[in-house]
Amino acid sequence: MIPLRTRLDLAPLFAALGWIAACGPAKGETEATGEPATSTTATTSTGAPTSGTTAPTTGDPAACAGELTPLLQADVEPPAPSGYVRCDDGIVHRAEKLECLVPATPSNCPADAAPGGCLSNDDCTELPFGSCRESIILGGLAATETGGTGPTCECEYGCRTDADCPEGQICRCAGDGLGTYTRCIAADCTADADCPGELCGVAGGACSDGLVHAACTTPQDECAGPSDCNGNLCILQDAKWICNNVDCGRPFIVDAAPVTAPAAARDDWRGLVAVPAGAPALRARLREHWTAIALAEHASVASFAVFVLQLLAVGAPPTLVSDAQRAMADEIEHARIAFALASLYEGTGVGPGPLPVGRPRVAADLDAVVAAVIAEACVAETLAGLELREAAAQAEDPALARLLARIAADEQRHAELGWRFVQWALSEAGADRGRAEACFAAALAGAEAAAEDMSSRTGEPALRSHGVVDAPLRAAVWRRALDGLVRPAAARLCAA
Repeated sequence: MIPLRTRLDLAPLFAALGWIAACGPAKGETEATGEPATSTTATTSTGAPTSGTTAPTTGDPAACAGELTPLLQADVEPPAPSGYVRCDDGIVHRAEKLECLVPATPSNCPADAAPGGCLSNDDCTELPFGSCRESIILGGLAATETGGTGPTCECEYGCRTDADCPEGQICRCAGDGLGTYTRCIAADCTADADCPGELCGVAGGACSDGLVHAACTTPQDECAGPSDCNGNLCILQDAKWICNNVDCGRPFIVDAAPVTAPAAARDDWRGLVAVPAGAPALRARLREHWTAIALAEHASVASFAVFVLQLLAVGAPPTLVSDAQRAMADEIEHARIAFALASLYEGTGVGPGPLPVGRPRVAADLDAVVAAVIAEACVAETLAGLELREAAAQAEDPALARLLARIAADEQRHAELGWRFVQWALSEAGADRGRAEACFAAALAGAEAAAEDMSSRTGEPALRSHGVVDAPLRAAVWRRALDGLVRPAAARLCAA
């Protein structure tokens, strides 16, 4: 068992819900007396780490010539290639432009789907190649305000070739390793031929459906695929490929995928912080970590803005709306702190570029909002707040520890806001209790699986003293919180 330096206290959450805290320490909880595991990356309301050592890629397409695995189109007999291939090092790239033989992916909408959305592909006619899909953003557990009892389904629109996509996008077929339905995705290149000496790599995104962005690889890339990231995603950020170190907390969803702004050279988003500079060998890793955290916090401002609209749409009381607005202001300050840390390790100002707003997903029915809040706040933000408390306890510099403890307290309030909203929705607004229980079950199962994966990863001890929580330690925090706080609180809330 990995020793933890922070204790688990249920009293604040239970007090926020109007309950008397009658629980002691979580089962198996101990004070830290020994050496914790190694370390790799800390977290914020939406952020958390990858672990392990990334290896730069040469960007030489010849390195991909040994083992090439074509990614095949789904729903096609006999199997047909998609034009996308996976290299032996894990990177997916687009070798050639091929037609998607099934541009409108067959519907996966279940028979008991809630009315108000689509029920079959025949309902999706706004654009060509419509596919009626069970909602992936809300976990397939949201019902509409029309009173349905099943999952929510929504229309997604596919493509046959790149010509069916807007400028700056390419067509990605459905298939194993590609995504669950055919769709247009963002692209800075259309095929390997656009990237002399490099590959037109295609990246997945945290919480998104399959591959979502194509761009040329570069000699500056820090990963070439999951094999370089201990099984985590190798994603595009700020025009280069890096290991994903941001998990889904409160993502800002646009066109069915979470988005963040690109990093930019600017000083006006820097807060005033002072921490040790860190050894030269660590500076690049710390810079990348805090840049990713800062961009995630920046996107969370937009996510809370959407939540305010959702609260108004479902008739929530003014205290919840006011607290959501306060949380939005908190995220601005969190972003400024993280950008300041990134700037210190960069040696120059780091800030956000323009945030792509597109068509943000705004669920306006009560059960859909409950489903999202359970996943994003009751589970993800509760875990994130406890991670930050652990990060503050691990940080050797007192100033950094105070900063992380301050953010952890804010994240605890954000999580409590989510729990209070779900309590109100179930007790006063008539939200479906059975569906809420199913949402909790799905979110808990996902967190348990993630903790299992994290516990097997390798960390980096040198980063822990800089407030960076490694994957095995993070897994221990999650498991303690899931068993000692989230699961019992969810059971009590749903049974109340």
